[in-house]
Amino acid sequence: MQSVQSKNTSGLITQIQPAQGALMATQKVWLENEKIHIRYAQLGNPVNPTVILLHGVPENLQAWYGVAPLLAKNYHVLALDLPGFGGSDPLLTLADYNSRYFAEVVVAFMDTLNIDKANLVASDISLLPALLVGLENAHRVNKLVVMDGIPFVRPQYASWELRSFVKKGSILGKALVQWFPYVSAQIAYFKGFYFGHSIPKEVRREFLADGKVKTNQQAFLAYFQNFSLSQQYFESCVQNLKKEVLVLWGKQDRFIDKKLALEIDQKLPNSRLEIIDKAGHYLHMDRPEIVAQKVALFLEC
Repeated sequence: MQSVQSKNTSGLITQIQPAQGALMATQKVWLENEKIHIRYAQLGNPVNPTVILLHGVPENLQAWYGVAPLLAKNYHVLALDLPGFGGSDPLLTLADYNSRYFAEVVVAFMDTLNIDKANLVASDISLLPALLVGLENAHRVNKLVVMDGIPFVRPQYASWELRSFVKKGSILGKALVQWFPYVSAQIAYFKGFYFGHSIPKEVRREFLADGKVKTNQQAFLAYFQNFSLSQQYFESCVQNLKKEVLVLWGKQDRFIDKKLALEIDQKLPNSRLEIIDKAGHYLHMDRPEIVAQKVALFLEC
């Protein structure tokens, strides 16, 4: 695939990557204050309400290949790569790979594209940044949908792999990241999806290619090892999040116990929970039609 360059309405250079198979077309935008390029996909009519999709790991924006086109029928959909992941630039300082900074990047992305308010839909490691945007920039958010992530320090609900990533200096955690996309990718895809589920080969190829990139590996591990400070902060002020939140969870999630979904729903002041059967940790890829339907109904009501 060849990329081409053009200018967006803000005069910022973007690199356009055409769609291929299940892969969405992408482009890049420069965030001036953060000094990084962010890769994103844009679908739907820009005059419609905006929905921003935030991915987990080991993924990038292409994880929304099934959900984004369905939502784009009635919404302006933007799926972006977090810093250091997919086609977005890495950060210069490992300490910046944390949920509060990622929340700031989401707001900066909105500013750059002149988006006043948006609905946020987030999975896995993006769950907490999305909630933090709703907490600290409530005027920029309409509603929030979050799936299968850990917003509080709750190791008892996490699998052994996630606990290994979080532990500072963990040899096993570093090994799992460095072995990606070999051993750890097999673990992720075997345990992450509902039994027998598969994803388009071009999407899987892109995920595996990301896993070979050193900066992606560093972003992955640094984010997990910086996680607890943002988790502690959010739990201390969770009652201040007044935005409506839909919590979706895969019933067969083998990375994060669904008991955490119940706790999240209990702690959030204005939320509701729906647990989706025949879905694992990658709910948005396991059941994209159901996720798109649930999101659309929630946003419309």
